[in-house]
Amino acid sequence: MTYKRITSFESGRLIALLAIIGLHSQVFMKTPLIFGEPIVGMFLNQMSRFAVPLFFIIAGYFYYPKLVASKSKEDVFAKYAKPLIIMWLSWSVVFLIIPFNFSILLSDGYLAERSNHWNNLLANPLNTLFEGSLVHLWYIPALICAIGIITLLHKYRLDNLLLPVGFILFIYGCAAGSYVPITNIEAPILTRNGPFFSTLFVVLGYEIHRRQIALNTKLSLIIASIGFSVFLIEANYLYFFANGAFYHDFLFSSPIWAVGIFLFLQEKSNFGEQLKPTTFSKDILGIYLCHLLIVIYFFNLVFMLNINPILSSFLALPFAFIISFLFVKLLRKLPFGYLLVR
Repeated sequence: MTYKRITSFESGRLIALLAIIGLHSQVFMKTPLIFGEPIVGMFLNQMSRFAVPLFFIIAGYFYYPKLVASKSKEDVFAKYAKPLIIMWLSWSVVFLIIPFNFSILLSDGYLAERSNHWNNLLANPLNTLFEGSLVHLWYIPALICAIGIITLLHKYRLDNLLLPVGFILFIYGCAAGSYVPITNIEAPILTRNGPFFSTLFVVLGYEIHRRQIALNTKLSLIIASIGFSVFLIEANYLYFFANGAFYHDFLFSSPIWAVGIFLFLQEKSNFGEQLKPTTFSKDILGIYLCHLLIVIYFFNLVFMLNINPILSSFLALPFAFIISFLFVKLLRKLPFGYLLVR
């Protein structure tokens, strides 16, 4: 069963991808400094935190019709999860083998450079199981966990438990994640990984489709603005008053922020059509999976060529996006490319 691509959702995915690449590129995180802090970089960093929640919500929104249209719920899940697992395993192998640090590679050799990475992964094997061999790969196991929970509850006609289960996992994820300085709750893995956050966001997309929820543009933007404002308040509180970090993947306000953006995109179906987002639609996941390696290599070049940090901040995002896009196109032409891109 296929579904027509909606321009606004494809635009949202493209903008979210650019936000993630910008976040990983550490844009303006070294300079300029204001009152001794990279205020511009810190703000841009936090602005990008809508991206992964939006990806999850969109995934849940489009998973709903696939699931309800099929008699075999297990088949739907297997068809959805199999290519994701193959890509996750394939990229994990790639990132285990390919060196990251050119300086160490040239001075100490391949094994010395790779052993640092391998030892870091082995230091916390359970977390690595839910993450993969490079940090950003956590998205795929998290998505599969969420889809699996939804499929199981739907199969046994327990859809009304989806939101309670999602909220329970989310609250625990926050309590044992960003709010640890206050709660002192310890989790066996980093709660960003696995089902703790992903489940609620995927369920929200699923439920928006199931319940046919829609809001007008103005109200959607108000919800998104409130969510983002509270997110900043939470981040500043944890940083200045709770001895915590300033940078957070998810906070209690994340669902409000992400749902507001999603509902806006749902209402404005032609949003972003000037970006020609369908040009990149089928490559979004592939770009996401390879982009961090390109960013790492960009950092190597910045270090080796001693590029000005402000200049590197301007160059990082377009460099990583364009090279990743071309790399994905190349992978599609290779015999083994199906293992790495959809």
